[in-house]
Amino acid sequence: MENPAMTTRPFDARQTNITDLIQRLDGCATIVTGNRRLARALHQAFNQARSAEGHGAWPAPDILPWDAWLQQLWQEVVISSRIESAPGVLLTSHQEYFVWQEILAEQSGDVPLQATNETVARIMEAWQTLHAWCIPCREADFGHNADTRLFWQLASMFEAKCRKNSWLSVAVLPGILQKYVQIDSLSVPNELVLTGFDEWTPQQSSFLRAFEQTGCSLQWLQLSGQPDRIGKLACADGRDEIRQAARWIRQRLEENPAARIALVVPELAAQREMICQTLDEVLIPQALQPEHHDRVRSYNLSLGKPLDRYPPVSLALDVLGLSETVIELPHVSRVLRSSFIAGGDREMNARALLDARLRESGEWNLTLQKLLTNAARSGQPYSCPLLAECLSNLMKQVKVSLAPTSPGEWAQRFGQWLKAIGWPGERGLSSEEYQVIQAWQGVLREFSTLDWVIRSVSLTEALQQLRHMVAGTIFQPESAEAPVQVLGLFETSGLQFDYLWIMGLHDGVFPASSRPNPFLPLTLQREVDAPHSSARRELRVAAALLQRITTNATEVVISYPQRKGDEILDSSPLIDAFPALSEEMLAMGTQSAWRDSVYHSRQQEVLSEDVAPTFVGTGIPGGSKLFKLQAACPFRAFAELRLVARPLGRIQIGLNALVRGTLLHRVMEMVWAELDSLAALANLSPGELNALVAGKVNEAIYEIAPRYPHTFGERLQALESKRLHALVLAWLEMEKQRPPFRVSGREMETELELNGLRINLRIDRIDTLEEGGELLIDYKTGEVKASAWFGDRPDEPQLPLYSLAFTDDGLAGIAFARIRAGDIAFEGVASEEVSILGIKSFENLRHTREAASWDEVLAGWRQTIEQLVQDFMAGEARVSPKQYPQTCTYCELKPLCRIGESLEAVDDC
Repeated sequence: MENPAMTTRPFDARQTNITDLIQRLDGCATIVTGNRRLARALHQAFNQARSAEGHGAWPAPDILPWDAWLQQLWQEVVISSRIESAPGVLLTSHQEYFVWQEILAEQSGDVPLQATNETVARIMEAWQTLHAWCIPCREADFGHNADTRLFWQLASMFEAKCRKNSWLSVAVLPGILQKYVQIDSLSVPNELVLTGFDEWTPQQSSFLRAFEQTGCSLQWLQLSGQPDRIGKLACADGRDEIRQAARWIRQRLEENPAARIALVVPELAAQREMICQTLDEVLIPQALQPEHHDRVRSYNLSLGKPLDRYPPVSLALDVLGLSETVIELPHVSRVLRSSFIAGGDREMNARALLDARLRESGEWNLTLQKLLTNAARSGQPYSCPLLAECLSNLMKQVKVSLAPTSPGEWAQRFGQWLKAIGWPGERGLSSEEYQVIQAWQGVLREFSTLDWVIRSVSLTEALQQLRHMVAGTIFQPESAEAPVQVLGLFETSGLQFDYLWIMGLHDGVFPASSRPNPFLPLTLQREVDAPHSSARRELRVAAALLQRITTNATEVVISYPQRKGDEILDSSPLIDAFPALSEEMLAMGTQSAWRDSVYHSRQQEVLSEDVAPTFVGTGIPGGSKLFKLQAACPFRAFAELRLVARPLGRIQIGLNALVRGTLLHRVMEMVWAELDSLAALANLSPGELNALVAGKVNEAIYEIAPRYPHTFGERLQALESKRLHALVLAWLEMEKQRPPFRVSGREMETELELNGLRINLRIDRIDTLEEGGELLIDYKTGEVKASAWFGDRPDEPQLPLYSLAFTDDGLAGIAFARIRAGDIAFEGVASEEVSILGIKSFENLRHTREAASWDEVLAGWRQTIEQLVQDFMAGEARVSPKQYPQTCTYCELKPLCRIGESLEAVDDC
């Protein structure tokens, strides 16, 4: 089937060159381009030609991309005295988005904004396709499935709302303008030149025929050339492909600094960061140094980033989020660590400490008042008086302006709130930061225009809409002209280069897979050959696109990766006919990356063993933690306990494992305080035991809940109560099977002195057994084994340490009480068989069966513990994980100890 866009085109394309286009501008022609980049390139070429001719000033040429040209024509309609009645209000894309969103919410119920973003985008795409490709609109054709029926209903509601309010969608603009052309209400240029277009939609063709019928001379011109050299290169993977392209670009620039070079990337959005990093590394390695980070790049990317990914704007959104009832701690953390608010540099250290303090709270959410209270706490190392003043100003303004109002009023309030907190900071702004802030101001102004379609919204709704607008605004700061252009596949139309590298052309992305719009009937899309409607169309478009791109430069290299992770890739079938190239044939040079040069030029220095200073003191915080850390890795014990190099508190949604474990400990403590012995437990009926446990669980939750007001709400309390109740009852049922015992200690605190160092201990529980002796019990909610108590560097030295507090013959054994869902058991060792499932006598335990007596087992533990404390106090702080890499899995000190580099050095030797 033929492409309607091709059969309905108003004229045929003709080859041309830059000189011809500039001469046409001399004749006062209007040039309309297919993209903004080509319009800028033609402007630059025209200005250079005028300057070369010796002109000091000249009229600006009439060069516009298609969308801007339509907007210019619309502005003429609006202000024209030849139009008798008002033409209506042309909706911006954001205004139109909100109208569609509102209609979808009315039709589908109360759908959260986040859930509708993608849906609204596809609906708007379907609406645009419907008009651009002149798809017939008959209700019967839209009855195929629920999606098409929904679109018909939404489109009908949208049209009705637009008629009622005199709104116009951008999708219908060419049709509206065509009517004004036909009634001679628009100025028509004598010559209209179109360039940089690959095809025409039926809507565009009809619109342009109307211009031609008025006597306007239409010309469709394509800039093109013929490559002298073209070939394809197979690369190992995507990263290797980018590095090869960067080396090739560098070599071409060294040979000809004035060369025009393009790197074309089909998946530019996904690979943007990796491309920038590699080009920096190869082309301007100095930019990797902190003091040269702002160095001017020799390349320019056509694709920007969402505006909310630039630090000044992301911080502005976080600041505005402080006005909400509950604030997420990650947002607060970003505010505290930012220099884009008043006092950011002066209070940098104090605000970092405040961030650490808030993380230690364990709550994911907090309030603005809590943040202010902590910041204003004088006499503390985390006191931030400048921040407190800003937060106080912000809070005063927020409190008096929370009533629902129009977007325009919200925009003014948001500006005032940002000013109250000192945004965008006190230091000088870079050129990029200044441009980003100007773009933010532009979004706020556009947000105000939502007044046309929204009457009044709440703060939450206003922030949601603003965040959506900012995330949908792609921004690229302006920079000086660069010799290297990094472009997407469809951005090269009309552009000419000396050298061109097209990467990523494997069979998985080129040609692209078809992805017809789900809201339009597939049969209708294929009848008009709409974009992405069929694999056949994608193949034809890809072939035409490749044929056109390969004529854009003198030398063209096409590459593809052979692997993506574990996936084997093949080249696109469209490049099979091109001759194969090799690295040697491309003459890419042998220069190495800057970091590799630094590494290979290193000079090794042998250092003598450097031990830490001897510990001086009698006490250290952490209790039994000292022994666990020293056994796992001496450096970790030294760093965490003596250097206080501890990771920041880890926050999560809900209660963390530490808090949940604390709750279980507290419930067990209160239950055994009530029962006191196995006899007391056995005397309770099931109903009485159930009531006792339920009461203690509720009491424990009541104690701890006020510490987490925004996390431990009623719903979570109910879930935690149910979990604890089931766990404790299951544990008590297991305890009923034990021989008689009495609980003689609960959460007992004691002090132990080893080598002059006082260690504070807290023993979870001590049972006095009927046959004599005491059993030490430690509650655990994770996976634990008795084997963790043994060896020179035991994984769990806590209970062996506790055993040292019993100097007489009263210790009968030690045991873990493993209490978790589906795993209720004791795990322990005793001086003799105690008839408790899971606790073995030392004679029957693999790790102690060779011991002559229980006293020898205890003596072995004492020797291990004393050696660990002796090493710690002597300054033993080697980077020596007990079992690498398992020991280091959850350690966050790897950047400090540099264990990876140490192992590499050993391997090199």
